[in-house]
Amino acid sequence: MNRTSARPKITVTILLILIALLAACGSNDVEPTLTPIPPADTPIAAETPSGGPIMVDEDVWERVQEAGTLVVGTSADYPPFEYYDKDFQIDGFDIALIEEVGKLLKLEVEVTDHAFTGLPDALALGDIDIAIAAIGVTPQREEKIDFSHVYFVSADAYVSAKDAVIGDINKVEDLAVYRVGVQKGSVFEDMLEDALISTGLMPESNLFIYGEIVQGLPDIAAGRVDLLAMDLPVAEVTAEQDGFVIAASDLNRELYAIAMANGQQTLRTRINQALTTLQKNGTVDDLTKEYLGLEDNEIVPIPTPTPEPVQPTPTPGSPPPTTCYDGMKYVSDLNYDDNNMKNPPVLPPGQPFQKGWRIQNSGTCPWNSNYMLTFVQGNQPGARMGGQPTAVQGAVAPDALYDMYIDLVAPVKQGVYQGFWQMQNDNGKHFGQRVYVGIQVPSAPTATPAPTATPSSDISFWTDNTNIKEGQCTTNHWRTQNVKEVYYYHDGQNWQDHGVVGNDDRQECPSATISYYLRVVKNNNNVTTSKITIFVEPSANAPDINYFSVEPPGTIALGQCVQVRWEVVGNVSQVNITRNDTMLWQGAPFRGNLQDCPTSEGDYSYGIEATGSGGSSRASKHIRVDAEQPTPTPGPTAIPHPEIYTFAVDPTAIEIGQCVLIAWNTGGGTNHVRLLREGLIVLDNASLSGTQQDCLNNEGRTTYVLEASNATGVTNTAEKFVDVSGGQAPTATPEPQPTQEPATATPEPQPTQEPATATPEPQPTQEPATATPEPQPTQEPPPEIQYLAVTSDGTNVVTEVQVGTCVFITWGFSGTSIAQTSLTRNGQVVYSDFTTDDSYKDCFEDPNVTGTMQYTLKVDSEFSGSATRDTQVEVLAPVVEPSS
Repeated sequence: MNRTSARPKITVTILLILIALLAACGSNDVEPTLTPIPPADTPIAAETPSGGPIMVDEDVWERVQEAGTLVVGTSADYPPFEYYDKDFQIDGFDIALIEEVGKLLKLEVEVTDHAFTGLPDALALGDIDIAIAAIGVTPQREEKIDFSHVYFVSADAYVSAKDAVIGDINKVEDLAVYRVGVQKGSVFEDMLEDALISTGLMPESNLFIYGEIVQGLPDIAAGRVDLLAMDLPVAEVTAEQDGFVIAASDLNRELYAIAMANGQQTLRTRINQALTTLQKNGTVDDLTKEYLGLEDNEIVPIPTPTPEPVQPTPTPGSPPPTTCYDGMKYVSDLNYDDNNMKNPPVLPPGQPFQKGWRIQNSGTCPWNSNYMLTFVQGNQPGARMGGQPTAVQGAVAPDALYDMYIDLVAPVKQGVYQGFWQMQNDNGKHFGQRVYVGIQVPSAPTATPAPTATPSSDISFWTDNTNIKEGQCTTNHWRTQNVKEVYYYHDGQNWQDHGVVGNDDRQECPSATISYYLRVVKNNNNVTTSKITIFVEPSANAPDINYFSVEPPGTIALGQCVQVRWEVVGNVSQVNITRNDTMLWQGAPFRGNLQDCPTSEGDYSYGIEATGSGGSSRASKHIRVDAEQPTPTPGPTAIPHPEIYTFAVDPTAIEIGQCVLIAWNTGGGTNHVRLLREGLIVLDNASLSGTQQDCLNNEGRTTYVLEASNATGVTNTAEKFVDVSGGQAPTATPEPQPTQEPATATPEPQPTQEPATATPEPQPTQEPATATPEPQPTQEPPPEIQYLAVTSDGTNVVTEVQVGTCVFITWGFSGTSIAQTSLTRNGQVVYSDFTTDDSYKDCFEDPNVTGTMQYTLKVDSEFSGSATRDTQVEVLAPVVEPSS
């Protein structure tokens, strides 16, 4: 069940323009009178289920009236429609709306938090009476559940610079080749994450996330971003400013309605009566303005409800259900009761603990060891608390109670943490109520710095400050003489990859306590390793830098470019990217990337500073630029192979004289990218990630090849084809007439496939059997794993490590209808239920555990099979180095 959400209220430039233009519109200041809806005099006969077997065969409205309570299922991970507020209570547009519905129906409203994908089963089982969770009405869903009248309609638009080269955008998938800016927490972030990034169509680096969408206007003008996503009325105002145009609009309009079990006609009628009253008295519009930040001219009119059909007489002797339903109900906390987050238990930083819940199998499917509890979301980074998916032990029959425990560790950073967990069945589908664990972590006592090793007469290694606060920086210094090799590195890095000059200074801005090392090989081959630990006092509310990378790392040749990537989460208001303290991007997006090409040799320090009301966080990365191609760092350095994560050419069929847009995203050890057409170079020394337009004038098939090479000459290639025809102009007419044989007149039958979006009155009963055959599930290609690697820091591939170090297993895959994912180490699942372009940190602390660690990535599709890929790393016993 896909869904979207409207963006929070847009402020600054665009909002001021809207206020000025709409000042004359005004608003209704009269408090609307809520007219209670009288109870039904005569119950309406329930309709026969039309979408398959359904569990609920009672009159839900009668049960609701007797109880005086309407049990509502939602999925509270979708602001601003439904979310947990700062007081850990469920709030949002949908929640406020259903509360108003309850008032009119004279019912108490009980909201329960469920898996979004499990809401239909919860309705079928009677665990909930209705569901409201930004659920879009589709013919496929109408076969399984019934819907109320539509209560909200979404609309979208995409703004570009006036002089930007943007191809035709007719559907959401056409956005995949562009760099698109979205507002954090908006409909557009969720939509593109779900439709493009999670499916592998768009590289994550193409999605730029801003705190306010107006912050992206200078960036599309400067060419850093291609498109900005926003609501259509706001886009129209933006396009009135110099330099901006609307490149596309109305790609993803959805109709939101309240869901209920099939056949509950009385309940449906009462809900519809309440919605009609709330729409007429202005309550729905008021809530739309309050929660969704939309003004009068931004609200898309709601289509006129279809008249209630006359219900047929129920057919006797219907066959019993032939399928089982998954359901789970929360019963109680077994320990660490947080009193509904009013009094979360206090645990010291780093304290291991077990959280337990008593739950019930409320479904008709028995649970087995393939059913597991998985982490799904948290109120802030760290809310997972180190927990891993935990399987059910034994068998749990329907209606049986079960006690589930999860092993957790309290975060080291001060704060209040709430982590949500969800049951998952043997097909990887989430279902049932969510459970959560809530704790409070106090500030840690100030650590006593470890004594710094006494330097030898030829080696000095020191820092300006060993105790800093999160967001502050210190400078490490070293001076050496009469030595052969020098390496400077920190926890989690391989020393072989970090050779440095003998005398240098390095500013560091660690976000957590960390140790830095200076490894010196003397002329007599003796090795000395010095250590400095920087103790970082955490800031409770400072932004978190999820990642900050510069690729390729280490040393590059003059003339090469680097790709800087970052993501900041939490309480953020400003992000700045610098190079050697010179501003590269002030007011950068919260997630983004840029290419930078140093113009002279020397040392370069790239930095990120993220600021919010709770303080600042900083991180830095360092590279060296040599006048000539660098020689490998001393020691057995493994240079990563080049990786091509994405290569796309759109469209794949054109006519002579038309153009295509080519997009790519590379990484790994890539330091040189070249694009060729029919063996001829189109672009040389291209950026690691970018786009290029190319126009074709020769009929036939054209072949494009992308080459990605690393410093040693290892090359990876990808190939795409475009068919060029010499067709006539009439075939390019963009507006086919619906009356002119819509099934065959044009290659794009969208207007005849979606009549509901073309008029305000969607008719679910108009030719449901033939309107859209949709054979796609049988035509989907199998999932594809682009890469799986063991790295030292998320970038540098390693083949062996020593005990006491950590590695990051990174991967990328693509595919549709992904049902389940898992990562195993030597046959044991260590991570599951993840998306593409993710990573897993694995640490080898036990000195007795050495040897080969084999990792297997498995991706299962619901309709098109599975894909697996293996990689491995050798864990070596500690090496005792000779002392000086």
